[in-house]
Amino acid sequence: ERPGFNNNILHRTHYLRETWFMAFEKINGIRIHYLVDGSKDCPTITFIHGQAFNIESWSRQIDAFKDQFQILRIDLRGHGLTEVGELGNDLRMLNMAEDIIGVWDHLEIKRSHYVGKSLGGMIGFDLALHNADRLNSLTLVATQGKMPCGSLDRMRRNVEDYRKSPLKMKFAAGRLLSRYLPESYKKNDPAGYRLLEESIIKMTVDAYAFSSEAINAMDYDDHLKDINLPTLVIAGELDIPTPPSRMKIYREKIRGAKWGVISGAAHLPNFEKPREFNTLLKEFLK
Repeated sequence: ERPGFNNNILHRTHYLRETWFMAFEKINGIRIHYLVDGSKDCPTITFIHGQAFNIESWSRQIDAFKDQFQILRIDLRGHGLTEVGELGNDLRMLNMAEDIIGVWDHLEIKRSHYVGKSLGGMIGFDLALHNADRLNSLTLVATQGKMPCGSLDRMRRNVEDYRKSPLKMKFAAGRLLSRYLPESYKKNDPAGYRLLEESIIKMTVDAYAFSSEAINAMDYDDHLKDINLPTLVIAGELDIPTPPSRMKIYREKIRGAKWGVISGAAHLPNFEKPREFNTLLKEFLK
């Protein structure tokens, strides 16, 4: 809830403290929520979050980049305040990539730097392969272009567990964050943990299921040589789903890709270790 904002209508609120606004726009048949910080006269960075999270997972990047960039954050389908749409289990990376392009077109953004974490990085592969003319650069964070064997069955079992639990996505939040974050994270950063937990709890089980189907349907690893963009690959040292040993394929097979591992971070390196992450990304964007 924010002053002057009505969740039930398409509405834009403009805050004069910077050139910052949040908006809902009807794009590709769904209401998409996004936030803009910084100045529209600067180059744009588009930050796209991972599955079950939302735009707030990029909140620790704003101050570091707002003076030199226009920062665009978008809630993906079924995440945050963006509608899930009617595609259901037919949702694919292509559809979410088209949503991002739709927001760019609405804001008259011809090209953007793109930073995607996990699910956001998966969408980044699709954009880089099919809409490279819209990207200035590609940054892949804690992600992969093809899921391992058995992933679909595991994620479907998880969805059934979430449906059966009386706690629904609150149960999911505990399970997911225990896999995504170091054991000590909740104690060391309780406010950050609560923010991430709340983003998962606000999601529906259906939306999580639909995005899981999209994740398991993708297959980009055989097309990495076709990516021809300045690319940065960032892994979390302690990441379980996408460890550095898994992500090194993108360093090796994407032409000229830069590489960085965030020490002490797991699956959300930008949120867990923002200073180290921001420094690495700034160097790349220079």
